[in-house]
Amino acid sequence: MIYILIYIFFTTVFPFQNNVIDSIDIPRASNVTLPVNVQYGFCKLKSLSPKEAHEEKLLLESIAWPQTPPLSSPNSLSKTSDPAHSSFIILPRRKGGQWQMGDKLEVLIQMCDSQGYPKTYGGDVLFARLSNTALGAGVAGQVTDYLNGAYYAAFTLLWEGSVTLVHPSEAVTELHRLNREHPDRIFFKSQFRSGSVTETTTCNVCLRPTQQPVCNYTDLRTGEPWLCYKPKELSCDDRINNFNGGYEEKISTMDKLFKRSAFCRNSSL
Repeated sequence: MIYILIYIFFTTVFPFQNNVIDSIDIPRASNVTLPVNVQYGFCKLKSLSPKEAHEEKLLLESIAWPQTPPLSSPNSLSKTSDPAHSSFIILPRRKGGQWQMGDKLEVLIQMCDSQGYPKTYGGDVLFARLSNTALGAGVAGQVTDYLNGAYYAAFTLLWEGSVTLVHPSEAVTELHRLNREHPDRIFFKSQFRSGSVTETTTCNVCLRPTQQPVCNYTDLRTGEPWLCYKPKELSCDDRINNFNGGYEEKISTMDKLFKRSAFCRNSSL
């Protein structure tokens, strides 16, 4: 007998750790950018060539995610996907009879909000996996988004195990907004050292306009930007390393969306 458990779990998505990179290629041909006019746009990147633009288009199309509607204002969790009110149905075996190893297990999932109403749009992040802890093995399932609140998941039954599904579409909308409005939410640091003097400043692909000069380490060959606020005493050429500085939490809504968890229901075959 195969026991199927659907568990929906929301988790924080900040896997960055504050690890110092000791051996990196530090560009020495740096220059200082004077304070920029605070009226200028934030995070302006180099224009792409036609070839680069085409490649970017293909990459974005390959990872395209369904459009999700904007969150209501004020934000209300009652309209977000809720695992406690969602359900799933294990579809009958196509050939009838008992399930056997190698069969294709098909599951139809209906997402509902916190009030129990069926969702009418897709975009939820569903990770489907058939796993066996005793064997220490697992196989990923294929999930199809019908874009109307319903999802289809298919697995090959290689062993007895459990299915874990992870999601919420509203969190995807919130992530898109945060990435657009706060591209520097994840930031980095660099150390500068000369003799007995050591300073640390913030670095990123783009920096918010301030009255502080900026060290420009943009790669002259690829055009990849990298900027650091200039140390007060040391020069840009005194940079010795780069490491993850952390991230700024501007996400009270995200906390609520990602830190909820609940069991949906159990089913057995």
